[in-house]
Amino acid sequence: MTTQVNGTGNRLGWMLNDLAQMPEVRFVVLLAADGMALAYSESVDRDTADKVAASTSGFHSIGVALAPFCGGADNGLRQVVGEFDEGLLFVKTAGVNTLLAVSTTDLVDAQVVTHRMNGVAERVGEELASPARRQDGEGGARS
Repeated sequence: MTTQVNGTGNRLGWMLNDLAQMPEVRFVVLLAADGMALAYSESVDRDTADKVAASTSGFHSIGVALAPFCGGADNGLRQVVGEFDEGLLFVKTAGVNTLLAVSTTDLVDAQVVTHRMNGVAERVGEELASPARRQDGEGGARS
């Protein structure tokens, strides 16, 4: 699903804004695994969110490629974290082909951010999942 959810129809922005208001968090971006920004917190502009989404997709792909070296061939990736001189970038799966990226300062409590990201990722995953449609009736009514 690559629908923009920010703007007038922003159904998920409140979840991202809640996370972005944590101490030492700069901004939050929800993105498709292919690198398209789906939503972003109010603390970041659209252009930056698009750049972060594209870069984050590649960062996550590197993590996927490295997963077998941290376990078996089917070892799944849950989260990657980049640590920089002035901050961290957390990237977590948030649903099927969806990622959650959080940029923070270097003073952040990483354990608290990860815990909060898990909750947001679970809620976002539920929001993005759409129920299966039955094809036995006119208009494809939902089950």
